[in-house]
Amino acid sequence: MESKSKFWKGVLVGVLVTAFAGLIVVGGAAGIFLIGRSVMDNRAQVQSLAEGADNGGTPEINWSQVEVKSRRLQAIIESYFLFDKDNHRMEEFIYKGLVAGLDDPYSVYYTREEFEDLMEDTTGEYCGIGALVSKSMTTGVVSISKVFKGTPAEEAGLRSGDIFYEVDGVEVTADLDLDILVKQHVKGEEGTTVHLKMFRPSVEDYVEFDVVRRQIEVPTVENRMLAADVGYISVSQFDEVTTQQFKQAIDSMEKQGMKGLIIDLRGNPGGVLDVAVDMVDYLLPDDITKYAKGAGSTLVVSTADKNEEGESYYCKDGHEVDFPIVILQDGNSASASEVFAGAMRDYGQAKLVGTTSFGKGIVQSLLPLGDGSAIKITTAHYYSPSGFDLHGVGLEPDVEIVFEYPEDLEEGEELTDAMDNQLQKGIEVLRGMIK
Repeated sequence: MESKSKFWKGVLVGVLVTAFAGLIVVGGAAGIFLIGRSVMDNRAQVQSLAEGADNGGTPEINWSQVEVKSRRLQAIIESYFLFDKDNHRMEEFIYKGLVAGLDDPYSVYYTREEFEDLMEDTTGEYCGIGALVSKSMTTGVVSISKVFKGTPAEEAGLRSGDIFYEVDGVEVTADLDLDILVKQHVKGEEGTTVHLKMFRPSVEDYVEFDVVRRQIEVPTVENRMLAADVGYISVSQFDEVTTQQFKQAIDSMEKQGMKGLIIDLRGNPGGVLDVAVDMVDYLLPDDITKYAKGAGSTLVVSTADKNEEGESYYCKDGHEVDFPIVILQDGNSASASEVFAGAMRDYGQAKLVGTTSFGKGIVQSLLPLGDGSAIKITTAHYYSPSGFDLHGVGLEPDVEIVFEYPEDLEEGEELTDAMDNQLQKGIEVLRGMIK
């Protein structure tokens, strides 16, 4: 009971940040691969990364001293360590420790095996349980931020907010990379079973599940009409399949008489930058000069590395919409979600309702190291069209309202639109915007 109390205490002191790892996209850019949940194209700094950039005055690592001390440690291990050792594993952890020393939760060293697991196309399909997984960058706690309908996770009884304690007997610790946890432990061959021991905050106790994995097609976009003139689109992540689903949803609801739209980005951890840009592009006109710079007019997002070099992304598809938009967000809306919401609000094309977004305004690039291993490393900031750097602060909503989970909601009962106080506030705000 004492260990449970300590565990729960650790959970309470952290703020959950979504870092979805169920799907990874690989985008080539002059030899750099980009990680899916926070994908930001980063061609500008390939040369400095390859050749070694200026360290900004920080003292160089004393590699001679490192070698001497490593040999001394190895000699002690050879002489005194009681058990058998794995020299390859020890070597890999030297590299892991070097990257961990950056004290950046988003920078990670991947072994050959781990890197191979990451190299899956983000097609919207995978074999797993059907849940969106989050990790706290403060506490290391891993939880479920969304359970998709009609999936093994829902059928087994998993809920949003359930916290991972063990997966098939493997303890989920703070230093276990989320990508690796999902790909090596949660996902697996179709028809196999994964045993999950979860901590459920609502009952302050552990619950256990046996979930049978199967092929999952992630419904990244769900839409419906909330009323005769109000449309609703929920976007769970920015995946390769999302742009087309998003466009089709808008076109369909416009034909049904939609005069105002609610876009639900709550719990959306981000995804592929190009997808977020394309979705903004579909909504905004191409000729807004308010923040124009360089070769384009309607700026969506820009990036800048340590040398103040980067790229800018613009609207260019010739399409726009003419109806008011409300975006629902919360503390788990991160990265590409913030790119989308930030651009829409900067141009006065949407109001944000909910709570302050997470505040992940940095770019990670995944670089192969030539021997099958790789490093994912933070390489740049990104900025909204107005130049706002949201990293560490997030986007504050125009209308703040904290989600209130219905106390009388019974086990297995679905949350309805009427019970969702944030959605209801969004509808109220949108009604005031509809001409």
